Amino acid sequence: MGHGSTVDLSTENRTLGSLSGKLIALGAVMAVIGIVGTVVLGSLEGAFESGDSGQGHQSQQQAATDGHRVPAADDEHGATDGESDAAAVHHGPTHGFNTEWSIWHPYLVSACFFLTMTLGALFFVLVHHITNAGWSAVVRRLAEGVSRNIVLMALIFCPLVMPGPMGALYKWIHPDPGDEIISVKSSYLDYNWFLIRMGVYFFIWIVFAWSYHRSSVAQDRDGDVQRSSRLSRISPLGVALFALSITFAGYDLLMSLDAHWFSTIFGVYIFAGCVLSFHALLALIVVWLQANGRLTRAISDDHMQDIGKMMFAFTIFWAYIAFSQYMLYWYANIPEETIWFVRRQSVWMWGFWGWMMVVGHFFVPFLFLVSRHIKRKRATIAFGAMWVLAMHWADMYYLVMPQISNGTEFPFKMVDIMIPIGMGGLFIIGLALSLRGHSLIAEKDPRMAESLAFENA
Repeated sequence: MGHGSTVDLSTENRTLGSLSGKLIALGAVMAVIGIVGTVVLGSLEGAFESGDSGQGHQSQQQAATDGHRVPAADDEHGATDGESDAAAVHHGPTHGFNTEWSIWHPYLVSACFFLTMTLGALFFVLVHHITNAGWSAVVRRLAEGVSRNIVLMALIFCPLVMPGPMGALYKWIHPDPGDEIISVKSSYLDYNWFLIRMGVYFFIWIVFAWSYHRSSVAQDRDGDVQRSSRLSRISPLGVALFALSITFAGYDLLMSLDAHWFSTIFGVYIFAGCVLSFHALLALIVVWLQANGRLTRAISDDHMQDIGKMMFAFTIFWAYIAFSQYMLYWYANIPEETIWFVRRQSVWMWGFWGWMMVVGHFFVPFLFLVSRHIKRKRATIAFGAMWVLAMHWADMYYLVMPQISNGTEFPFKMVDIMIPIGMGGLFIIGLALSLRGHSLIAEKDPRMAESLAFENA
C-alpha cells in the first residue's frame, strides 16, 4: 500500500556526511558577510555614533529630574513645560516610550526571528511525543537538530541583556519621573529580575532540547523502546513549561518594549509565529537534503504534504490571533490599548507595512498553500516556505521597530539586512554541528515503520 513498505533504510543515504562541511562553509561565509556588512554599512549609516546606548534615556531622566521636560518634535498634544510628566505619560503617544534608533533594535529583530524558529522546533518534538505521532517520526531528528540551536540563541542574546543595550531598547530601564504605570509594574520590570527570568527560560529550553536529542540518538544505538515511552510521559510537563516560558519571554522581550501597553493574547501570537516559521524552515531543510541525495525515499511527498498542511494551518491560526487582538482593541477603543496600533499607523510606510502583513502573511500563503499539489512539489513548497519566513521576519520587524520615535519614522537601514545574514550564518553552522555525526532520522523509533509507510488520505 504505497511507497513506505518498500523503503529499506540500509540503502538510504541518511547521514550528513560531507554536507556538514559545505554547510559550515556556507554559514561561515554568511557570518563574515553579515558581520563585515554590519560594521561597514553601519559606520556609513552612523549606527555606531551614539556611544553609550543608554545615554539618551539617562539624559532624558536627568533633564526631567532637573525640572525640564525633554521636548518631543512630534508632540501632537502641544504640552507645555508646566504640564506634569505623569499626565504626559497617560495622555500622549509621544511620551513615555519614545526611543531613538540604535543598532540593538535590528539586532533584537533578528535574534527573535531565529529564536522563534528554534522554539517552534522544540514544540514540534514535544508534541510528537505527547501524541505518539507516526507521520513525523521520520523528520523528528531534523527538528531535534534545530532545537539544539537554543544554546547558540542563548549566546546571541547575551549582548542584548547588558545594561547598555537594555537601556537603548526598554524605556522601563530608565523610566520618566512620575510614570505611575511603570511604578506599579516596577516589581516585575526590574533589571535583575529580568535577567533571572531570561536565565530560567533558556534553562528550560536547553534542558528539554538537549535531553530529548540525546535520548533519541542513544535509542539509535541500543534500540530501547522505553526511551520513547519515558519521553512521552515527560512531554506534557515539557509542553506546560514551554507554554509558560514562551508566553513570559514574549512579554519580556517584545511586549515590554512598550510597557504601558498590554495584551493577554500576545504570547499566543508569538507561539503561532514560532510553529509557522519552524515548519517553513523544516520544509527548506528537507528540500535541501533531498537535493543533495539525503533521505530521498524516506521522506516522501506525503510527508511534505503534511509539513505544508502545518504551514497552511498555522498561517490561518496566526491570522486569527492577529485579527482577534486588533478587532477587540478597535472595538473597545481604550487609549491605553489602541496606542500600540496608532503608533503603527502614524506614517504611511508603517501603514503599508501593516497591510503587507495582512496580504503577505495571510492571503498569499493561504491561497498558495491551499492546493495539495503545491505542498507535494519540492520547488513550490520551497518557494512557499521562503515566503513564509520572509513574512515572519517582517512580523518581528513590525513588533520592534515602530517603537522608535513613536512610529513617526520608518528607520529601515542596510544593517537591518546585514544582521540577519550574519545570524543566519551562525544558525546554519549550529545546525550543521547538531546534525552531523549521527543519522538524520530516528532509525529505531518504534513508530518509524508507521512513518515510512505513511500516506495522506
